Amino acid sequence: MSNTLTSYLIFNNNCREAMNFYHGVLGGDLKVMTMADSPMKDQVPPGAENLVMHAFLQADGFAIMASDGMVGAPPVNGDSVQLALGVNSTEDADSIFGKLAAGGSIQMPIQETFWAHRYGQLTDKFGIHWMVSYNKPMPM
Repeated sequence: MSNTLTSYLIFNNNCREAMNFYHGVLGGDLKVMTMADSPMKDQVPPGAENLVMHAFLQADGFAIMASDGMVGAPPVNGDSVQLALGVNSTEDADSIFGKLAAGGSIQMPIQETFWAHRYGQLTDKFGIHWMVSYNKPMPM
């Protein structure tokens, strides 16, 4: 067994929308547990029953976990974190980048660079920072 690192995103009451969006763009298997579905359902404040306690998107080569966080404590998006998504073709890079950028903002348009056939940076409509790349072989 090897170690793994999985991104965990905290949203401000729109986790289900964000994870459904990522599922639509990236594919894979999405599982969502609401506060009302959890073993802690008796402790959930009124009105928070449909918030996401835990979501897990598992796809080929990566996973994203997420939640709506603690009720009454909105998260602060950090500029020091970005999700780096490596893809297997120029077409995949262009397509996924375009879908993730919809409703968001592009910091660096998808393009060829010295290290990648395609590379771009964006912030999606949920405030999550992404780097999408189809890398060239590393020179030795």
